[in-house]
Amino acid sequence: MPEFSPDHPLLRNLNDPQKEAVTHVDGPLLILAGAGSGKTTVITRRIAWLIEEVGVRPASILAMTFTNKAAGEMAERVQRMVHVPAEQLWVSTFHSFCTRILRREGDRTPVGRDFVIFDPSDQRSLVKQVLADLKLPEKQFHPKKVLEVISDFKNRCLLPAEAMEEALDPWTRKVLEAYKGYQDGLRSHKACDFDDLLLHTERFLRDPEVQAAYADRFRYILVDEYQDTNRAQYLMVQHLARKHQNLCVVGDEDQSIYKWRGADIKNILDFQADFPHATQIKLEQNYRSTQLILDAASTVIANNTQRLGKTLWTDLGMGERITFKLLDEGRQEAEYVADRIRQERLRFPDARMAVLYRANWQSRQLEEALRAQNMPYKLVGGVKFYERQEVKDLLAYLRLVCNPFDLVSFRRSVNSPTRGVGATTLARIEAAIPDGGTALQATAALLRAGELKGRAQRELVRYVDLFQRAADESRHLSLSGLVRWILAESGYVQMLEEEATLEAEGRLRNLEEFVSAAAEAEGLGLRLAEFLDRVTLASDSDELEEASLLSLMTIHCAKGLEFPVVFMVGLEEDVFPNRNAREAEDGLEEERRLFYVAITRAQNKLYLTAARRRRAMGQEMLGMPSRFLRELPEEGLETPIRWGTELYRSGQGTFPSQRPAGGGGTTVASELGRIRSFFDRVRGPGGEPESAPAPPEAAAPVEPPHPPAGSWPKGTRVLSPRFGRGVITAASGSGDMLTYTIRFQEGEKRIVARFGMLEREP
Repeated sequence: MPEFSPDHPLLRNLNDPQKEAVTHVDGPLLILAGAGSGKTTVITRRIAWLIEEVGVRPASILAMTFTNKAAGEMAERVQRMVHVPAEQLWVSTFHSFCTRILRREGDRTPVGRDFVIFDPSDQRSLVKQVLADLKLPEKQFHPKKVLEVISDFKNRCLLPAEAMEEALDPWTRKVLEAYKGYQDGLRSHKACDFDDLLLHTERFLRDPEVQAAYADRFRYILVDEYQDTNRAQYLMVQHLARKHQNLCVVGDEDQSIYKWRGADIKNILDFQADFPHATQIKLEQNYRSTQLILDAASTVIANNTQRLGKTLWTDLGMGERITFKLLDEGRQEAEYVADRIRQERLRFPDARMAVLYRANWQSRQLEEALRAQNMPYKLVGGVKFYERQEVKDLLAYLRLVCNPFDLVSFRRSVNSPTRGVGATTLARIEAAIPDGGTALQATAALLRAGELKGRAQRELVRYVDLFQRAADESRHLSLSGLVRWILAESGYVQMLEEEATLEAEGRLRNLEEFVSAAAEAEGLGLRLAEFLDRVTLASDSDELEEASLLSLMTIHCAKGLEFPVVFMVGLEEDVFPNRNAREAEDGLEEERRLFYVAITRAQNKLYLTAARRRRAMGQEMLGMPSRFLRELPEEGLETPIRWGTELYRSGQGTFPSQRPAGGGGTTVASELGRIRSFFDRVRGPGGEPESAPAPPEAAAPVEPPHPPAGSWPKGTRVLSPRFGRGVITAASGSGDMLTYTIRFQEGEKRIVARFGMLEREP
């Protein structure tokens, strides 16, 4: 590494690998940034170094990340260091970058400049209409599932005609018909969804002249969280970096946890195959956690094969050992966590704490336990602010002011509040829309012709008049003033005031908060269209209140955050790792990466909990401890986990059965035998069997709570005491984990044969 003055302000307090990353200038660079290793500091100082020491124009640097919060923090830090005007910096999320390009280049793209961005609710409304037009029943073509498949094709940069070239089953071919209709609908609404922003930008950059022009514009490119990029984002970066190859990517393959939304870990694993002359720098010093916590994370993640490898270390000391607690059942687990939080609050009165879980459904008992002790908390990742009904209603009005072609926003706003516009009237309005015209124009024409009667006629006169006046009002009102005006003129506030319920009061407060958000946006100089883009692109982590002392959230929501004290709950098989992980390619490795992310959120103290029994799908299930507990280093635990009597109570006795009351149980010894053999199976190839304490009595063959159904073939008719008659459509797993997919009258269910009490119909 070249020698620079240690007193240089941009290198001050950096370790040697960080300095090397900051001062590297030309050529591809892969920065493997372990958890808590100061990557944001490195990225921002690298940008500042390029501007101040190398003389690169700020507008020639493009930096992209995944959340508005991260992008805002990066831009703010750079501005403090080099005093660059904000408008000269291209520091943004991928989606915001694409929005900016498409708005700038609209005349050369299929979407134009004045498109509106559809959020998930808008997408569902449109795809439901498309499925109805195609006469595809929602039971077989559920809108959410159809949108998932469409999103997958878009993430792979495939339009309907291109996707049809793949070898597809009949169901998927029908979905592709819906995909085509969906895209036609977006085009008629002059709209894009989130995936379109990436898709259209990537395809635009395929043009050699366009690619060359933007490659010359952005000579230095930085990508944060590179392990989270999908195919479209990967190709976009390749297009931009191909000419000059001054591409710096920062990421951690051990924190790749978004495969379910298209992220491809191979993008970071194969970086040096894409750029053979790339420099690789590892940031391994952690500034967040104590060494025992880091040792636990490193030991667990070492079991993965898809990794480049790094070893985290810190000079913060060894710290406290990790506490593991096994409780008898889920409610006791929640009460234990609440009690420990109260005790930790005595030790660290102002410390932020978090309770992390694998899935949102796990929060219920935790919330009840915390409320019982009058302990305030913040639920992160519940119903988000911009997805609440009243907020979406208001957004529909604002979108229609901005883009009168937005038919989805017309449909939502025309009856919010209710105006007596039924399905028949709405259909007449939509049928009257002129070519290239809007629903508002059609409504005005029908009113002039006297074809609308009664209450709908009176209300629609006011509705159309509101939007005619809104165009004028938007020219001289501030953004927040326009929001207040629409709330008053639409009658929405009056509706809630007349309702006079606690729920209505809460909804009014949400609308007041929206006005505050608009006022903040106008303080940043945003216009209505820019404000709507910002609102639509908001993410979970942007809504976390930093001042909240106790947060409940999924581990996915916690990525990028840190807390002095962390509780991780529900460490049982089929909960964490998730049951579906065994059925997906590389699923267990991603679950282990998720466990690694959870561990590394903790700074000083980490608690791990599990329950012997947990209620799921209305049934009480026996839980087996998570395989990830087996992988923890024993020396880092407060009390070593003994895989015999420590996990299940020693001595004689029985476990509660999954049968109805009075159905008997399983002996402790036989259950211990099952658990020990289970861990021997899941350890993976190549290892010697680990010793475990002998059970109190010789392990007997396990008699399951209900005899497992045999390997019944597809098409077998069965009876379930809960769901009635059904037909097996698929099977997965074997032995204790044999699981059937069964089609019942109310839809498909996945049932573990061992616990489902299924009977074969004669």
